[in-house]
Amino acid sequence: MEQEEKKQKFKIPIGLIFNIFIIALTIFLIVYFIFSEDGLIDLINSGLEINIWWILTAVFVHLLNIAIDATIIYIFVKQSVHDVKIKTAAKASMVGQFYCAITPSSTGGQPMQVLMMSRSGIKGSVATSALIQKFLVWQFTLAVYCIVAVAARFSFFKEHLDTYMWVVSAIGFAAQIIMLVVLLLASFAKNFTKKISGGFLRLLGRLHILKNADDKIAGLNDTLESFHESNKALQKNKPLLIKAYVLTAIQMTAFFLVPYCIAMSFKIPDLNIFDMLCAQSYVSMVSSLVPLPGGSGAAEYCFSTFFMAYISAETMKSAILIWRTITYYGTIMISLPFSGIKKKALPDEKAENEN
Repeated sequence: MEQEEKKQKFKIPIGLIFNIFIIALTIFLIVYFIFSEDGLIDLINSGLEINIWWILTAVFVHLLNIAIDATIIYIFVKQSVHDVKIKTAAKASMVGQFYCAITPSSTGGQPMQVLMMSRSGIKGSVATSALIQKFLVWQFTLAVYCIVAVAARFSFFKEHLDTYMWVVSAIGFAAQIIMLVVLLLASFAKNFTKKISGGFLRLLGRLHILKNADDKIAGLNDTLESFHESNKALQKNKPLLIKAYVLTAIQMTAFFLVPYCIAMSFKIPDLNIFDMLCAQSYVSMVSSLVPLPGGSGAAEYCFSTFFMAYISAETMKSAILIWRTITYYGTIMISLPFSGIKKKALPDEKAENEN
């Protein structure tokens, strides 16, 4: 008994091991891109002039991407909570940015956003419904963006993708389509979705994988009802729906422009902005498939694969480091102050956010 107790005391959680691995990988990549041959140190010593205004422009378009994200959350939540304040949506966006960045496949973002909004006086089902709608718009827009990019510049992708990457591409597009089908079923086939999801949760309960299956089913059904009602209202509100898709397309374009701005800072001639937008849309799709925070490793590999046509080998590592610093490490730093979520809503906040 004593030996078993000692084993339990010294048991290292798998989550801790995973976090240590991610931190070590991140530190390794940063050190590699700074100190390795043709890294940032070599770039600085080479005397190459970098246009700082283009770096600042890259920072600006990324911040614009985050600002639009907050705006989209606001317009979706406002459907049900008419008195919601933009600062609540802004904080929800920053919470999502932080937890998406530090969790595998960005899985922690939405749950933490729901928790943050529910503790700010917004019903959990309403918050979940708004975020699902936002995610549906995002997935559809990204899928269309990538399909248009590959179709419009097929020769460009054919030149840069080997067989392995084409397989990854097929998996990526399949994952996008499956996700869209699931969300569309939840949107327009409420009863069917309830039966399928309820049966799956009951099976998990019988297998003792899921505790309190009935409570989980009731909560899921409540969320589906709220989402279905919100979605019906959204379908009737065509101007809002169009605004959401337009804003999402602008948001993606702003994010995809960051590599172009970085390349311009190196004064690289003959840049094709459309090709770079297409390439970055693909990089975003593929890196999202990797079950590591921020798609670590895959994002850097895809970036170097596609942008080697424009960025020289001598500056590639520095470009990757600057790109990741702006879009990933920098995002973590600016969203970190918003990562703490208060335990309960203040009375005045509840009054402001009640429907």
